[in-house]
Amino acid sequence: MTPRRSRWQIGGEDEEVRVSRSQKKRDSAALQATGETLARMPAARRALLPLPPELKDSLEEYDRLSAFEARRRQLQYIGRLMREAREEGTLQPLLDALARLE
Repeated sequence: MTPRRSRWQIGGEDEEVRVSRSQKKRDSAALQATGETLARMPAARRALLPLPPELKDSLEEYDRLSAFEARRRQLQYIGRLMREAREEGTLQPLLDALARLE
C-alpha cells in the first residue's frame, strides 16, 4: 500500500503541480454546465462553433432524444466528452468561440 500524498501545490517551478479533488470536481461541473449550454443551443448557432466530431455527433443525438432519462444520460456523456477534449487540448478553441458568441 502506498502512502497518501498531498494534493496541494506546494510552490516552486520544479515541483509537480497537484490539483485538489474538490477543484477537479468543480472543473468537471463547469464543463458539464458548458455541455448543457451547448445542448440547449439551437443547431444553427452550434454549427458556428469548432466542435470536435464526436461531440458534434453526441449533441445531434441529444436533439433527437425525447425521453427525460435518455436526455439526462446523454448530457452526462457530453460532459465526459468535454473532459476528454480538455485533456487532449482540443477544448480551448471551442470555449473561446463560445465566449465570443455570448
